Amino acid sequence: FGLVNISAGADLTVQGGGKLQLSATNNRVWNAYSSVISNQRGTLLVKGGVVIEHLGGTNMSYGIDNLTNGKGTVAVTTIEDATVKSTYRAVRQFLNGIEATNELYVKNGAVIEGANKSIWMQDPSKNANTGKLVVEAGAQLKGNVYLSVTAGSTEWPVEVSIAKAALVNGSEVLTNN
Repeated sequence: FGLVNISAGADLTVQGGGKLQLSATNNRVWNAYSSVISNQRGTLLVKGGVVIEHLGGTNMSYGIDNLTNGKGTVAVTTIEDATVKSTYRAVRQFLNGIEATNELYVKNGAVIEGANKSIWMQDPSKNANTGKLVVEAGAQLKGNVYLSVTAGSTEWPVEVSIAKAALVNGSEVLTNN
């Protein structure tokens, strides 16, 4: 579940000096998924000093989940001059659509901090869709970036551009290949 879900081509801008926080309750046999904001088919802009923080409660907790599931879906998230944190992975970019587009832009002044990973770009199946991950030098990634490709994927048409200056506190870009 997500505290805020964006779907069906909607737009959402979150800005200002406030904070969106979520602490999930693990009420299943296995630790369930949860996110503060789930962008499933829209345009999300996070800017202007706002803090989005997942305080945990489940093993799969995300500050922002930018995901494309299904055919023809589009999810675009831009984070600028704002902070996204999580006890697990701060931002997941889940590319699981057909004829879909998934884009994540981390711009100047953004701080992305995950206890496990700052950003996880995940191709979960052979149906991985097109996408972009662009991180500018003025951003800070606190925690490794993980680019994950599922075995058997036939193509992964994704553009990745991560400024080295954005990788702070010893953070690295990791792949499973």
